[in-house]
Amino acid sequence: MARIRGKSGDKVYKISRFLGVNEAEEGQATLKSGEAAFMKNFRITEGGALQKRGGTAVVAGLLSAYTVQEGQEEVLYAELGPSARSFVMYPTAEIDSGGRLVTKGEAFNMNNENYSEHIGSYYIKNGEIYKFLGKEEEQI
Repeated sequence: MARIRGKSGDKVYKISRFLGVNEAEEGQATLKSGEAAFMKNFRITEGGALQKRGGTAVVAGLLSAYTVQEGQEEVLYAELGPSARSFVMYPTAEIDSGGRLVTKGEAFNMNNENYSEHIGSYYIKNGEIYKFLGKEEEQI
């Protein structure tokens, strides 16, 4: 048996023309009729109205189809003598909702004493993400 409830208190407004995005911080401004707090998956027609873009379900399904490919090994730092350097590392990396590779998890410091426990963790340098595969030591 279905139940039909009374008024919910929600109001429906007709927006005849889209005025734009008002990205003020929360509590900083009030939205006018026709403004949006953010834009996602809409396009603006020539008449100024909003129209939802098609294909959302198809595109959303692609996010789980990504795999991360590793590039060639690269030496990021070289030192002479015992290392005193410390690196901020992350336990994992994943693809975010925008399709970008991002680190995930709580950051931790890795140094010469604990590096063997953190092989396979991730490091960020100049906006690029590197996977830590270990260190090499050479006798001079």
